[in-house]
Amino acid sequence: VDPVMVAKGGDPLLHPDAVDALRRLLIPLATVVTPNLPEAEVLTGTPIDSVDGMREAARAIHALGPQAVVVKGGHLGAESEAIDLFFDGESFVELSGPRIDTPHTHGTGCTFASAIAAGLALELDLAAAVAQAKELVTEAVRHGLPLGHGHGPANGMAWLYERAGMLTRG
Repeated sequence: VDPVMVAKGGDPLLHPDAVDALRRLLIPLATVVTPNLPEAEVLTGTPIDSVDGMREAARAIHALGPQAVVVKGGHLGAESEAIDLFFDGESFVELSGPRIDTPHTHGTGCTFASAIAAGLALELDLAAAVAQAKELVTEAVRHGLPLGHGHGPANGMAWLYERAGMLTRG
């Protein structure tokens, strides 16, 4: 479940009753929930400004019933690394990648959740599916597409092109 709840500008995208329904009805059924920091803050009612805060949010969201949680840390400060935090109820895994200075990040949350689902469909275990999805999204951002005005989309095909030898890291 990718709980698309908060717009990039911070505006809510769900009515408060829908947020409650998400918490009570959908999240308990999920294999994995992938909130970004603003979404995790809404789900937990707690501000998050550190990796320790991400850990507490992951515990709180996991307590709602999913098998695992990935709190995405792309909104966390100006560190040189973009850290996502995987929690399966027993252990934490920090997934880090370079913070890439680009406005072309539209669609990264959806791409990440879809890549996890694809990995699970290919029978990867959950931790491996999440790690592979992190790799795919990092390359998608690195090779974002400057389309239109403002924020362009991440290039979800970049990871595949790179593995086929049609694209190099740059």
